[in-house]
Amino acid sequence: MSLTGVFFVFLFLPTAVIVYRLIPDKLRNLLLLLLSVFFIAWESPADIILIGLSITFNYFTALELDELRRANKSALNTLVLATGVAANAALLVFFKYIVFFMNSIGQITGTDFNFSVPAAPIGISFFTFSAISCLCDVSKGDEPALRNPIDFALYISFFGKITSGPIVKFRDMARPIKNRRMTADSVESGLKLFIIGLSKKLIIAGSLSRMFDAVRAEELSSMSALTAWLGALFYSLMLYYDFSGYSDMAIGLGRIFGFSFSKNFDHPYSSVSMTDFWRRWHISLGAWFRDYVYIPLGGSRASRQRVILNLSVVWVLTGLWHGANWTFVVWGLYHLALLLLEKFALKNVLSKIPSLCRSILTFLFAVIGWTIFFSDNITYAAVYLMRMFGIGGNGFADRTGIFYLTGGGILLTAAIFGSTPLLSRLGSKISDRENTLVQVCSTVFFALLLLGSTAFMISDTVSSFLYAKF
Repeated sequence: MSLTGVFFVFLFLPTAVIVYRLIPDKLRNLLLLLLSVFFIAWESPADIILIGLSITFNYFTALELDELRRANKSALNTLVLATGVAANAALLVFFKYIVFFMNSIGQITGTDFNFSVPAAPIGISFFTFSAISCLCDVSKGDEPALRNPIDFALYISFFGKITSGPIVKFRDMARPIKNRRMTADSVESGLKLFIIGLSKKLIIAGSLSRMFDAVRAEELSSMSALTAWLGALFYSLMLYYDFSGYSDMAIGLGRIFGFSFSKNFDHPYSSVSMTDFWRRWHISLGAWFRDYVYIPLGGSRASRQRVILNLSVVWVLTGLWHGANWTFVVWGLYHLALLLLEKFALKNVLSKIPSLCRSILTFLFAVIGWTIFFSDNITYAAVYLMRMFGIGGNGFADRTGIFYLTGGGILLTAAIFGSTPLLSRLGSKISDRENTLVQVCSTVFFALLLLGSTAFMISDTVSSFLYAKF
């Protein structure tokens, strides 16, 4: 089921909110779990079996880890944790990466393995990372295991976050699962955030998507630098509005039902360095890798060589997390190289550059990285980057580039402005003024956003979430 579908927005969600509000507190987690099962089974009933097996395995593993920790059996605790993490990783590798690995080996050895696997279950990366977070947190004693299987199953499968995150850590969600409140304020603020995310995804990302698709359809061999840069900009902003829009929707859904999920994006295109960028982009993924990979490997409290190794592991895994393709690995290594330059070689240089210049450079480096990200293969990425810098193709500008610039310039300018903190600051200042006129204008504004989003919904012109496949 799509969060941007008419059925979800106008039937599933309102029904869920009304029934949730009417039933006793002790039945609310069960209701959300049943709704989550229905949500997952809507398009792929078979996924329920695999997700159910994952929930069962991790539930009992977490209980065992809790008992071992309480009994101070550290060696056995470590063994069970390693086994649990390995089992979850094996599930992820089988469905997402085994074909990629086998094909890569086949290309090197000249062997055709003709290997295939069933389609990956919905949100496999997200529910697997949630499970690993639970095992690690329980093993370390950061949070006791959830004894109620309904509570645990809800943590893994909550429909608001299972398809595309954010990745909510166990220690941040375990207590609200057992004790939270739905209030009029939480419903109102959650619905507003949901509508904002919906409009970002449907209206802005959808419009940018059409522009990018048009550029992508152009012949790469004759593409000018202007056209190539416009395509990269369209994609970079589309990806931001698509994924940040979904995150807003998921966080808004959580807020409606009493959960408080942390923000997943913090205006990353206003960052003053790539280090700053990755503190603002997909915050939950970065925090997950920091807490469960980077720090356990030794983090920054080690020799320079060890720090470089630790970061390399994190960024290879970050690249692979996004997809089973060498372009994602190269994209991860690209960001690794930039971060290492900032951390070591340019550490004392960056502070001397004006912040505006640093923001522009960071944005451009991010855009260059996204060209690798959206490319089907390394060759296409290399040629596209050459076109961006005027190597080959149709020079630096041509009629095609000017056509896309005039046709999409206003959209591009508005999207760039909207990605900065300026618009949200203006909205906050206006909303802080509590008077009747502001309330009426706010109601009209969100009604128009919902109406516009509905128009895009009905027209069926919007692609599914880009991050759904991750």
